[in-house]
Order: sequence, then structure tokens, then C-alpha cells
Amino acid sequence: MAFNQQASLKGFDRVFSVSPEARPYTLRDNGFVNTNKGNFQYKRSLKTDNAQGLVFKVMIDEDLKTLKMSTASEKGFKTIDVTQLNNNEVIIEKINFILDGFVERHVLIEHDV
Repeated sequence: MAFNQQASLKGFDRVFSVSPEARPYTLRDNGFVNTNKGNFQYKRSLKTDNAQGLVFKVMIDEDLKTLKMSTASEKGFKTIDVTQLNNNEVIIEKINFILDGFVERHVLIEHDV
């Protein structure tokens, strides 16, 4: 998956871009870590009683202008549309909570769809 100016999750009707106010310290303060290539990665497990092995990832390029996001299997081999899972309410709530926090803390900007 390539970096883009805007990104959304499969099955979600929310679109995001990197906030112009985001700085490396902003990302680190919000749980992002530096990768070997200089990018910033946020990775959180979405384990619940009903779904094991799901991971939510947001990757922001080192230039702080492009990003990509996904929900994938724990090993990252398969992108998963969590809106199609059975009993997915808790997972969707967790993802939306994380994304809302990123918007509040000026990491991401949400765009109208």
C-alpha cells in the first residue's frame, strides 16, 4: 500500500490527511514510533472477546505529508474490512476512538466524504 495525501479504512466512510500542525514530537507523544526508514508508525492490537489477531495501523511518511492506514491480520498479511465481521461494534468503536483522538490532538484532519 502506497502513501497518499488522504487515506481511509476499508469499509469506513471517514477520510483523513496529516495535519499541517503535526510534528515528529506530536506523533511520538501520540504513540507513533520511528521506523528504520524514518517514517512514523502507530500500531495497536484490536483484540476483543470476539476477534483475535486484528491490528490497526497508521503510517505517516517522514515528510509528514502523506499517510496510509489499515486494519490487518496480526501478521499483517491480509487487510481486513472490520465492518464485515460479526459482532464488530467494539472494534469499530475502538478504531473511531483512536481516530477521534488523533483529530483532537492535531495529528490528523478529517475530511467530508
